[in-house]
Amino acid sequence: MAVQPDIRPGRAYRTRDLRRWSANPTRLAKRLVREGKLRQAAHGFFYAPIPSRFGSAPPDESELLRAFFAGSPFIVSGPPRWNALGLGATAMFAATLVYNTRRTGEFTFDGRRYLLRRVLFPENPPPEYFVVDLIQHRDMAGVSLSDLEERLVATLKQGRWNRELLYEMAERFGTKATLALVERCLAAAGEAS
Repeated sequence: MAVQPDIRPGRAYRTRDLRRWSANPTRLAKRLVREGKLRQAAHGFFYAPIPSRFGSAPPDESELLRAFFAGSPFIVSGPPRWNALGLGATAMFAATLVYNTRRTGEFTFDGRRYLLRRVLFPENPPPEYFVVDLIQHRDMAGVSLSDLEERLVATLKQGRWNRELLYEMAERFGTKATLALVERCLAAAGEAS
């Protein structure tokens, strides 16, 4: 008699995750898809749908990414983070920007597009990290350098950012040009205080 896998709704699985229940995880995955217990998100990548009164729903984005990166660290960046900073970014992307330590490229999971970038990032990024990230990706975010600089100085004057942490994030994760811009903004905000 075959071992019945413990498939939990809302969880994502790589084919290799199914090895604990079968010597042939590929065949097990195909069977579970036929039975409706799993859905294929991409080649070798599956999820257990969440039953709801509106039909089956996929797991949340963080669960898909957790399974895809097999526990390696990642963060979601891009317009959702940049627009919330109040520095003039109003961008929208068709793909979710994900920083990680393993892969670079564009991937589609269950019809959702992800733009993966293998870059250095802090373990628990503070908002100041995303300020630096926005400065470095201002062209992608559709924000001019002068507008961004003006708004950053204004928000620094309001005390919205931890100045030391902003400088540290720019120094550790930014380019020389980003660090120079942050230094200019900190000096301009300090002079007016």
